[in-house]
Amino acid sequence: MHASGPQESAPEVVARGLIIVLGMASALPAWAVEIEESTVAPVETSTANDGQPDDITITEDGEIDLSDLPGTTAITVDSDNTITNDGEILAEDTDYVTAIAVRTGTTTGITHTGSIELSEDYDREDEDDDDDVDGPLAIGTNRVGIDVENGGTITGNILLDHGSTLYIEGNDSAGVHIGSALDGDYTQQGTISVIGDNALGLSLEDDVASDVLISGAITVQGENASAVTIDGNVSGNVTIESSISSTGFTSTSSSNYIAPVYIDDDTDAVENRRDADDLYDNANGVRITGSLGQGLLINGAVDDFTSEEDEDDETKDTVDDFDENRTAGRIYSYGSAPALAIEAEAGENVVFSSVVETVRDTTDDDDDDDVDEVLATFSFDQGLINRGTIYASGMNIGFDATALSISGSEDGTGTVTIDGGILNSGTIQGTAYEASAVGLLLGNGTTIGTLENSGSIAATTYTLTDDTAKALFISNGSTLEAILNSGSITASSNGYGGAATAITDESDTLRYITNTGAISGLLISDGREDSETGSSIAIDLSAQTAGATIIQYQETPTEDVNGDDEIDEDDVTEPTIYGDVRFGTGDDILQILDGGLAGDIYFGAGAATFDLSDAEFLGDTYFEGDTLNLRIEESEIEGDFDFGSASGTIDFLSSTLLTGNLTSDAYRLAATISDSEIVLLEDTSLQLASLSVTDGSTLEFEIDPQNLRTTAFLSVSGAAALGSDTLVRPTLTSFIDGDFGVTLIEAGTLTYEEDTAELSTENVPWIYNVSLETETSDTDKLNLDFRLKTAEELSLDTNQSRALSAILNVATNDDDVGSAITQLSTEHDFLEAYNLLLPQRTDAATRYLESQSNAAFGALRSHLEFTRSSSESGNGVWVQETYSHVSYDGSDDGPGYDGRGLGIALGYDRSLLGIDAIGIMGTMSDGKFEEKTGGENPVTMKSLGVGVYATEQIGRVNLQAVGQIAKVDHSSYREIEFDEYVSEVSGTWDGMTTAASLLASTEFGSGAFRMTPSIGLDYFKLDQDGYSETASNGLNLWVSDASTDRVTADAGLGFAYVWRGGADSSRTGPAYTSHNNSNRYQPMVRAGLDIGYRSTLSSTPYEVDAGFVGYEDSFTLSATEVFEDAATVGLSLLAGSELLKIRFGVDGEFSADATALTANAAVKLRF
Repeated sequence: MHASGPQESAPEVVARGLIIVLGMASALPAWAVEIEESTVAPVETSTANDGQPDDITITEDGEIDLSDLPGTTAITVDSDNTITNDGEILAEDTDYVTAIAVRTGTTTGITHTGSIELSEDYDREDEDDDDDVDGPLAIGTNRVGIDVENGGTITGNILLDHGSTLYIEGNDSAGVHIGSALDGDYTQQGTISVIGDNALGLSLEDDVASDVLISGAITVQGENASAVTIDGNVSGNVTIESSISSTGFTSTSSSNYIAPVYIDDDTDAVENRRDADDLYDNANGVRITGSLGQGLLINGAVDDFTSEEDEDDETKDTVDDFDENRTAGRIYSYGSAPALAIEAEAGENVVFSSVVETVRDTTDDDDDDDVDEVLATFSFDQGLINRGTIYASGMNIGFDATALSISGSEDGTGTVTIDGGILNSGTIQGTAYEASAVGLLLGNGTTIGTLENSGSIAATTYTLTDDTAKALFISNGSTLEAILNSGSITASSNGYGGAATAITDESDTLRYITNTGAISGLLISDGREDSETGSSIAIDLSAQTAGATIIQYQETPTEDVNGDDEIDEDDVTEPTIYGDVRFGTGDDILQILDGGLAGDIYFGAGAATFDLSDAEFLGDTYFEGDTLNLRIEESEIEGDFDFGSASGTIDFLSSTLLTGNLTSDAYRLAATISDSEIVLLEDTSLQLASLSVTDGSTLEFEIDPQNLRTTAFLSVSGAAALGSDTLVRPTLTSFIDGDFGVTLIEAGTLTYEEDTAELSTENVPWIYNVSLETETSDTDKLNLDFRLKTAEELSLDTNQSRALSAILNVATNDDDVGSAITQLSTEHDFLEAYNLLLPQRTDAATRYLESQSNAAFGALRSHLEFTRSSSESGNGVWVQETYSHVSYDGSDDGPGYDGRGLGIALGYDRSLLGIDAIGIMGTMSDGKFEEKTGGENPVTMKSLGVGVYATEQIGRVNLQAVGQIAKVDHSSYREIEFDEYVSEVSGTWDGMTTAASLLASTEFGSGAFRMTPSIGLDYFKLDQDGYSETASNGLNLWVSDASTDRVTADAGLGFAYVWRGGADSSRTGPAYTSHNNSNRYQPMVRAGLDIGYRSTLSSTPYEVDAGFVGYEDSFTLSATEVFEDAATVGLSLLAGSELLKIRFGVDGEFSADATALTANAAVKLRF
């Protein structure tokens, strides 16, 4: 913006201007008039030099200011003279002004290297206090940078040179407007920017006899804004190698669209996100309605990969050698107008002839400061080449977007022909928000020939409803014969309700598609649930009647793209088609010779040929025609085939793997399976004329026992032959509690080689026996017979056998459980899963809690030995921590288990009532055990107990008695997981233990060595409450009360070595039992070894009733283990004084198949 000076009247301005001009004319050479300083006087070439015609130059210091001179033109070319602007032409707040105007019929040259600025002192303001500025983008009108009047011809070149600027603010304004034919070049290397309604960046309304080069940026903003329009014919080439942008929006960086995942209760409503005056629409980015004699080139690099050889090669002799001299062209449209529109007016035939590219020395390779000299010229086959970017964005909600639109006139009289077709190695992208998007649109009246794409053609819609995204749309009335794709053609709907189609042909002219890249129709999650109303289509040819051929293969690698020093298949893209492929009613061919295809295939009423080789295919295939030819080799397929009533051949060859339902309703197909694996799913119903299975092929049959079929999987009217090494493999998807059979193949004549064909049971559930049988009657049949195994055949133990009926009942009524059981095909897997269905059924809890009780009683025994072996009196406090481990190996009739845990025992005692010691004790333990059944099934126990004890020495016999009760909290966890079935089952229940022990012992020996024989009697009982489990996915059980007990007797012999400190530490004989001996007050160390034998006098084993919650069946579980007699052994070391004693010990109980170990540490205080 420039501020205006003092106001002058128009006569004064004109007079002062004439004086300046005349003065300059007398001072300059006769061949040019130079404006070297600021002036407000317009000038005309016809009178520039003292009334005579002359060339005009505005020097770097020169300026023409038209401010406050509405309706004026700075320089008018009305004679055969040239204009050079190295300075500035400007006007502020002035309407109907033109910087340079050219009259028709002149021979001239316009060179603009300076600046033209026709602006206004205006800023938008926030008029409604919504923190968003309001009002129009511009308030002035009719301001033009360079204007060539309509209706004739001018001869000469127009150049906007490097570094030049042309900036316009105003409605109905233009940067460069050429209304007449131009017999010369139009070259733009500077920038053009126009802001205002109906803004026009560059307009060529008539013919251009040479080339049009746009290598400077053009930006227009305003309602109905148009960046570039070419309405005349261009004899030469049109090249765009800069940024061209058009929008009606006030911002191209903010949008009123918010993705659903980010919307919450605080999100503004759509109408409150942007004002209406922020959302005006534009007209187009680039619009061409004339013919181009040497085509249209949106420039950019030819090859984006540079090999080491290319880097070392300094010779420029190929097209891609000049990439460093090329600049990428970029056309942007923000709004619903196309970024690039090629259109024919009514009655006009627009033709783009083959592109001729002129490469200029833009990097000044020869250091001659000339960046415009021509280095090379290349001719191409195509009439439209895009190496850059053509991008259209609706930007805001409700604005459709089309990147490239080519169409004839609406009345059908105007046509567009692109000679040689289109070559796209750049990007063509349309993006819309709650609206529809198109990448490349071929409208009515267009003839393209071939589209070759090595770049990207894409369309994306962000939609909550059913908006569409079409990457390439071929309308009815257009002609496109072939698509050669080595890049990507992609349509995407962000939102499951949209319709994404990569290629759509409604013209019935597309005959040939080759794909070595990617063709994709995608539905992409926007954070909402899948509505299953959208569609993802890769290729839609359903409107065709003449037929088409689609071939996908992998390119032959020619360069080491990945840099591993090898040129191989890793250097090229694996071709893919993602989305449905839909054919019309003609004869169609689909050949997938490499790569992948993911989507459904629909063949129409014509003859169908489908070849799949060395590829992966995920999707279903449908044939509606009368004839077909299906050939699949060395491929992997997952999907169904519906052959309808067609005749023809279906061949699965050479290591093919097919998984799906195969159906047909006529006996007209000849099927061959060779060296392949065919997995026939449960809905297969294939009627064939003949069947041949050879070369070690596998036929897998998926069977649903709960919905047993009454017909064969394969019905053959003629001969069916299962040749040498054929493998028949059944798989079940459900479970029934009983025997059943199914027919696999029924044929007029069945040849089955029993000696060489084999039944595979690798997928047969372990719970069944199965056999393969042949049956001959009116037709030959191959049957499978299934028989439920007995408990003995399943290798079940007693408890497992008792639960079998209940488990089978659950499996029959719960489809998920039944289906999961059918996936257990080995004895190991079956028994591991089976065990997890059952609760604890061993005496592990009894053995573990008894071991904790014995450890606590052992601590008490050690403490009382301290008391008896000292002269202490007063209060005694003791505490012991114990680690316990129990293990049972199990038997043929029940599992083993392992348990471990920590316990703490503490007590207080003193002499009372003439008894040596009477005390109370408390215990606390925390442990768990796990049965050895596989999987995860721990049971944890926390106990808290209290007891009383007493000891008395009668003569040389020491008597000890103790009783204890404890509360026990149990909790169990089982993770049931087999196949895809998972349920986490847990339970909690209470319990109570009762324990008592009587012990008699005496000591013998003198000196440091002692021997202590002992006998004892122990009682332990565990009561457990009943409980019901909870489960995340079923299979939870109810379990009844249980009570177990055990009475044991033991005899033992202890050996000890005792050392006492003091003046005579060896005197430990009789003094050891004399309370008056002074040695009792000295420090003592005692090492002991205990050996013994424990015998079980009686026991009550663990037994409960159980059943699955929600089912009537119940069963009884009984522990099968026997508490056998056991050897005991212990090692201990104690040290103490009168005030403190410490003991460490290890004890073990060993029977034939069980072990109980404890490690303990005890501390005793006397005060």
